[in-house]
Amino acid sequence: MSEETAKDPRDLNGDGKVTLGEKVQYAADKATEKLEQAIEDYKECAKESLKDAKEYADKAAGKAKEEFAKVSEKAKEEFAEVKGKAKEAFDDAKEKVKDFTSKKA
Repeated sequence: MSEETAKDPRDLNGDGKVTLGEKVQYAADKATEKLEQAIEDYKECAKESLKDAKEYADKAAGKAKEEFAKVSEKAKEEFAEVKGKAKEAFDDAKEKVKDFTSKKA
């Protein structure tokens, strides 16, 4: 009966011995894999964050546009009201000046 021994994944050259160099190389390879996975996870997270930020910005821009339209309309109404009152005041002043000058003459 022959016993099969499980191959040590750190035995990179397959000689049945695990040297310090192979241990270091194996650890470096595993660290590189983990780092690459972390980078991919970060990229996905960043994409989602950008997507969320864009959606939020679009909503905020839409609300700002709506509010601007409301404020703009209100300003137009108030301007028309002030303009009407100013015209009335001007016409009244013009009439008073006319009356004043006609009384002096």
